[in-house]
Amino acid sequence: MEHPWLFYALFFILGYVTCKTFYFFNSARKSLKLLQLSQVVSLFILASSMEHFQYSKTYRLNTMREENESEHNINAYLARHEEEVALFKARSIAGIVEIHGELFSSVITFEDWTGAMAYLEENKPLIVDFILRSQND
Repeated sequence: MEHPWLFYALFFILGYVTCKTFYFFNSARKSLKLLQLSQVVSLFILASSMEHFQYSKTYRLNTMREENESEHNINAYLARHEEEVALFKARSIAGIVEIHGELFSSVITFEDWTGAMAYLEENKPLIVDFILRSQND
């Protein structure tokens, strides 16, 4: 072999490219996992906020009934509350979908509240593990 340095240089370049390739794929995998976790956590927070909306609605209705509000006022409150909750749901999910952009659009598997809650249900073990891990810290 006349030029062993050429073999060494090619071997180094191959090792360097292989290392960078594996690093890229590992980083991409971790990024997608992080993206999935952030989606699930944000959907869990939104679902929890819906529970609080329901609690505030029940509390306000009880207060209105104790103060002998008219049925018209109660129905107006219910209608306004339902509109606000629907708007909150739509804006929240649209914001999550929009922020991913075109690059990660294939990662999003939901487009509306119903789809988002189905996605959250599918990933329930992930959120349970996240909550249990954060409680143990």
